[in-house]
Amino acid sequence: MSDKYFPIKTQTACQLKWTWSTIQLYNGATNSCHRVGTTTLTTNTFNQFHNTEKKLSDRQLMLEGTWPTGGCEYCANIEQAGGKSDRLFQLQIPGLTPPELETNPIAVEVTPRILEIYFDNVCNMSCIYCWNGFSSKIEQENIQFGDFSSNGIEIKNTGTRHPQFNQLVEKFWQWMENNSHQLRRFHILGGEPLYQEQFETCLEFLETHSNPELEFNIVSNLKVTPARLEKVIDRIQNLLINRCIKRFDLTCSIDCWGNEQEYIRHGINMEQWRKNFDYVAGKKWITLNINQTITGLGMKSIPQLIEYINHHRQSRPVGHYFMACVNRSQLYPGIFGSGFFDKDFEKILSVMPNDTWQHKHAYSMMQGLQLEFNSHNRNTVELLKLETFLTEMDRRRNLNWKETFPWLVKELEHVV
Repeated sequence: MSDKYFPIKTQTACQLKWTWSTIQLYNGATNSCHRVGTTTLTTNTFNQFHNTEKKLSDRQLMLEGTWPTGGCEYCANIEQAGGKSDRLFQLQIPGLTPPELETNPIAVEVTPRILEIYFDNVCNMSCIYCWNGFSSKIEQENIQFGDFSSNGIEIKNTGTRHPQFNQLVEKFWQWMENNSHQLRRFHILGGEPLYQEQFETCLEFLETHSNPELEFNIVSNLKVTPARLEKVIDRIQNLLINRCIKRFDLTCSIDCWGNEQEYIRHGINMEQWRKNFDYVAGKKWITLNINQTITGLGMKSIPQLIEYINHHRQSRPVGHYFMACVNRSQLYPGIFGSGFFDKDFEKILSVMPNDTWQHKHAYSMMQGLQLEFNSHNRNTVELLKLETFLTEMDRRRNLNWKETFPWLVKELEHVV
């Protein structure tokens, strides 16, 4: 992989906007990172997924030093609060510049280097911040309990399978046939990829289309039997042995620890997750990462998660990536107001390592989130929405948020 860095140096330029595309085949949508909105695709427009009108417009705005709307505010707000954003971190990663920028440093119509694919919404969990477009469990739940609307909380099946889903799948593999050699990173997400039909097709494709420059990444909830996990890991190891790929990343999704985590990532079995993580941590050839979504609900037990990660770091590296939940406003930690989670951040930062450049990055990102959360005033409207939302989740899932989050019970008693 080239060691050249992204060449565009304006105050808002983001490497992801030029190099990264996410495709959600289930509902036929694309975007340029997890923070921004999506654009709908059809069979006629599929091959332009990386150069939609919205993406081209956003790149042009960034060339002019302007922040695009529609999600880029996430990084803009962190930077304005004095923190380090994902945009700034991505600019430090070499080797991902689209080839068009080699000859035209202001090109906006370019070839992706990072492709992230959601094949389907098949999933065996129903995380509290997720929706039916990414989780068949939530889809089934919504069908069973119907629409819900109260106090600003809306729950309904807003996304359905794209009417041209099968054709989009065909278009995707045709695109891969012609363009996968240009990719430097390939991410598979879900739902849960290890339970999806297209995941098998994906492995078969990689076995027959060698790309020795490709870094292959699976994002998994690790809710899988040991036998199934071992079979997949063995097969991917053969991809490396045969130089079909350059590197394999396993990114394991988890947000906090204990009972709080079992409520937030509904369906997770903490004992199973820990055993599976212990297994993959023993495979030193795997580039192992933690993927964390930070909500107000999980702040109290994040230190326990990091201490568990640190245990494995004694014998191997473990990456740590995270973002604040922004798609459900009532779960965003900033609604509690400036300073509310400062003691929790003190505990979190006290157990986060700060020695290697990766650790320093994660540490500064966490500090940036603290600054951003503290830039908000207490939002009683969102706090009341949170109570409504959790009460409805309890009804649907036979849970009890008041037992799981006793600190929140006390806090919401003061909401007028």
